[in-house]
Amino acid sequence: MEGQVAAFNSASRLLIIKAPASNGKSTNNDIYVINAEYVEKLSIEDGSPADTLRAIDFAKLEKRRLKSIGLKKARIRALSADVAPEGRKLFLTIIKTIDEVAWDGEKILVLNEVTISPPYRVENVTGEKEASVIHVKKIVDKHWKEQQSSQPPT
Repeated sequence: MEGQVAAFNSASRLLIIKAPASNGKSTNNDIYVINAEYVEKLSIEDGSPADTLRAIDFAKLEKRRLKSIGLKKARIRALSADVAPEGRKLFLTIIKTIDEVAWDGEKILVLNEVTISPPYRVENVTGEKEASVIHVKKIVDKHWKEQQSSQPPT
């Protein structure tokens, strides 16, 4: 394996390696977490002085892990909800931007203050806080425009 050492934690003996992305995209990287006990050989290829390694922030990693689990659970809830497919698609679109999204029967509840009723169009967005309503309306409007542009002409 080749890559750049991104971090090392001596207490837990974890080595973090950043390598070019396996998907070929130059904007991405693959990150490997390796138990240093199993590293047999480590060599420096480019000969440049090593940069100062950052400590591994385990609290930040745990927060990321919990957020990822929460998003996956929300997607499962969206897909298992007994509502129209349009509502499920909109729910999934909103949750990409806003974490606090839930079902209230057939209605989508955003930030516990904005409600989207069937048929889930911009005019079906209601709520008390105007700023939140405007923000959610923009998301809903963009969602429907993207849905319309992805539809083949009839």
